[in-house]
Amino acid sequence: MFPWLWVWAPQTHFPWSGAVTQDIAPEAFFNAIPPSAGDGRLEHEAFELASYGRQLGWITEVLLAQAGEHDAVSPQRAAKSLQKLKQLQGGIEALKSKRRERLETDADAALTRLAQADPDGLQRVLRRHAAGPALPAGSAPARRIGRSPA
Repeated sequence: MFPWLWVWAPQTHFPWSGAVTQDIAPEAFFNAIPPSAGDGRLEHEAFELASYGRQLGWITEVLLAQAGEHDAVSPQRAAKSLQKLKQLQGGIEALKSKRRERLETDADAALTRLAQADPDGLQRVLRRHAAGPALPAGSAPARRIGRSPA
């Protein structure tokens, strides 16, 4: 072929014939946590502590040991898994505590801004919330962050 034809030679790409790239980064998985899964940000942070597969593995090892399946899991391994689960639970409780503190700080900042912009509006909001949670009668919170029901 003649070299001068390479300069203007058109390139035709038919469907499914061009270069294909696909993002398979783990971030795509984290964005897939549905909002109905509780607090998506909290779920993501818990996943960073230990993946769901790792958590299920530890739970399975402890459960098999409790069921007397010593040929499947040794008691020492089950004890280590139980210890890891306890550490994970402590870490998740710490995350929940930080989340509650952030919510309180954000609410305080919002009330301060409201007080500066509309003092009467602040008094209306405080009166609405003085008697208790601002939920319609008979409804429950959409999600609970780290506190057991009273």
